Amino acid sequence: MPDRMIPSESNRRLLIILVLIISTLVILSALRLQGLLLILPIAALAVLVVGKRPDTSETTALRSSITLSAEDIQDVIDEFDAFSTSPAAEHMADRTLSRPALLDPDCADPDVSAFRHEYATARRFLGRLDARLAKNNLDVPQLESLLHVTDARALAIREAWLAARQAAQRLGPDY
Repeated sequence: MPDRMIPSESNRRLLIILVLIISTLVILSALRLQGLLLILPIAALAVLVVGKRPDTSETTALRSSITLSAEDIQDVIDEFDAFSTSPAAEHMADRTLSRPALLDPDCADPDVSAFRHEYATARRFLGRLDARLAKNNLDVPQLESLLHVTDARALAIREAWLAARQAAQRLGPDY
């Protein structure tokens, strides 16, 4: 995932604490009593900054946006599953008379094969996404990155589905 480059919340806090300890030691060794009087308000402020949790309303909004994008992906997956397995007359006619190429895993049409690839990767992505969202330690940049990826995948699978349906319609029943 693209958020590997973003330091985690615990690593960021550890880095801040380490910088504060080193800075405190340098100031105390250089200024002695005046340094101690200078460090006390700075330390109080640092404790507030390190202890501050990200805005829960922002993380909640990002999580719900990610869920909505994931539902868009799931909608396309459900449409294809209904197309391929539904006993409804409209789906049976569609898959046998109009678009049989969509069910052929060896179809050479680039739009159909691109959709089949998007479909497979989207199913795997949704499985990993649920596990990823179950983590409570994701910070705002990580959630924003995940939202960007989810939105891009939702758009890609929707466009691939529409292009594959058009290509299969164009190929017809005797492709």
